[in-house]
Amino acid sequence: MVDAQQPGTPQITRRDVMQGAVVALTALATPEIASAAGADLPFYPPLATGLRGSHAGSFEAAHALRDGEAIANAGPVSESYDLIIVGGGISGLAAAVFARDANPAARILILENHDDFGGHAKRNEFQIKGSVRIMNGGSAGIESPTPYSAVADGLLRRIGIDVAAINETMPKPVASGTRATFFDRETFGADKLVIGLGQRPWREALAEAPLTPKARASIAALETGTADYLPKLTSDQKKQRLARISYADYLTRIARADPGVLPYYQTRPQGWWGVGIDAITALDAWAMGFPGFKGLALAPGAIERMGNTPKGFAATGGSYSLHFPDGNAAVARLLVRALIPAALPGKTAMDTITS
Repeated sequence: MVDAQQPGTPQITRRDVMQGAVVALTALATPEIASAAGADLPFYPPLATGLRGSHAGSFEAAHALRDGEAIANAGPVSESYDLIIVGGGISGLAAAVFARDANPAARILILENHDDFGGHAKRNEFQIKGSVRIMNGGSAGIESPTPYSAVADGLLRRIGIDVAAINETMPKPVASGTRATFFDRETFGADKLVIGLGQRPWREALAEAPLTPKARASIAALETGTADYLPKLTSDQKKQRLARISYADYLTRIARADPGVLPYYQTRPQGWWGVGIDAITALDAWAMGFPGFKGLALAPGAIERMGNTPKGFAATGGSYSLHFPDGNAAVARLLVRALIPAALPGKTAMDTITS
């Protein structure tokens, strides 16, 4: 529960928030949450690492309702609120900020049945030899296949996120060792970590990879070449052709790459679609910036035979992007700071990362 109190009223402590959650969520909370909230030692969710999803203590009441079982009766509520929001994810927190901006005197109650706010935007912290390591435990960054609306962009700026300015301050990769690719024994016949693929000259870096000479040459050509593999077709005709074949078929049948490149690229789309290159179209691969299309000179723009995400990128170029070290947990934390300034020390988007 995050209680966004009226300006000027006494600030609540973290223990008050946790104890308040037990009172406000009597009908929802299970004993696990109640005991954690009432413990003498505070519970800090980012240290409970992993992609935990709906952890124990957050779903038992809903399952009981589903199964027709009895749950605890809600206790009497004496507080009065102008707005009650169910769910303390980014959408719920944003709704509270919009409501507070519309009415600064509004008293807002946010109900959350998990042990942390942010929804899918979680934060993980690791203690390693006395040092703290931070990473996202859920959604990783700010990015959209179409530009952000004035409302969404305005909200980010409202809570202190100026993407262009922050990206300028982010450290830039300067050494070839800042990127690496792992080739696994099961797929490539040997376990091998190759440093600098995509930063060092391709042929130089690929020489260390457990691939055949033909596969290495084909990958280098796809990544750097400018050959037009469909020279007799117009841009529109090329798009129609690419929309009807998989990216895997494009690489081997159209670009004439050695079949040994397929294992190397197979998992490339999984971060977007959860499937391999045999299950996405070549046109969608082009829109997402996959290699092998430089020489085709395709005109910008989408066609109907495209997935929604690649269609957005092809039509608009997409939005700005930003990845905080703890992912979008930083966005959730900044939303809470906008509601309860004393909840998070600091004044900028960047200082929230180490708060």
